[in-house]
Amino acid sequence: MSRVTVVVDNLVNHVSPLFGEHGLSLWVEHQGHNILYDTGMGRALLPNLESLGLDPNRLEALVLSHGHYDHTGGLEALLGARKEALPVYCHAGVFDPHLADHQGQRREVGPPLTQMAYESLGARFNFVERWADPWPGITLLADIPRQTDYEVPAPALITVRDGQVSPDPFTDDLAMLIQGTERNAVLTGCAHSGVINVLMDAEQKVDGPVDLLVGGTHLGPAPQAQQKAALAELATRGTLEVAAGHCTGPIMAGRLHQALGERFSYLGVGTVLEV
Repeated sequence: MSRVTVVVDNLVNHVSPLFGEHGLSLWVEHQGHNILYDTGMGRALLPNLESLGLDPNRLEALVLSHGHYDHTGGLEALLGARKEALPVYCHAGVFDPHLADHQGQRREVGPPLTQMAYESLGARFNFVERWADPWPGITLLADIPRQTDYEVPAPALITVRDGQVSPDPFTDDLAMLIQGTERNAVLTGCAHSGVINVLMDAEQKVDGPVDLLVGGTHLGPAPQAQQKAALAELATRGTLEVAAGHCTGPIMAGRLHQALGERFSYLGVGTVLEV
């Protein structure tokens, strides 16, 4: 049985010594492999790992879902807590310019350090293009095809190339597909490529249904038309369970619960899911 433990999320789902912060980090145990998916903003990662009894030195690798600070911010602390170098799997676009534009005010929202700086601390980057299978039963999905017409780039998230500002295409958006003994699960950081697009790509890989979706959906700040269409599509997948948090937001979490009933649950730090 494979397990996913929520190490970092916006909320803690019960009274405990665990900390919540804006971000996401998931510890994956699969067929003897220990893999971390994202690192949160950085302040909660190491304290929560200690409280959960998870030793950073047991990690075989880190997978980054995309190049935003609330998913990469804990990498520096994680590398400092380890005795050995750490393989890091991600798309090369993680280090592309990532900015947020709020009423004309731009700010950097990418990784706090450069690729070279992380490498000097012990990161060993492995860049993923399309599908990669670094461990048995685990596929990393990157360059996720945009197949729906309603999942659109977030207008407030931008990039700059050759002096030209454009919506961030999030070519670095990377999901993790786990083919467990009981069911197929997909982990998403924010699903910036569209949560339905992610599901469709995973379904193509396994040539069948996905049973569990875990992580951020970015439906909270999405346009109403996208929210409505994605909810309707998720509802048609009658066996799909959704455990969402982080950028899903409390209002959208409520709407997901209305649409999916008992098939929806909120993540929360300390949650353990079996795959």
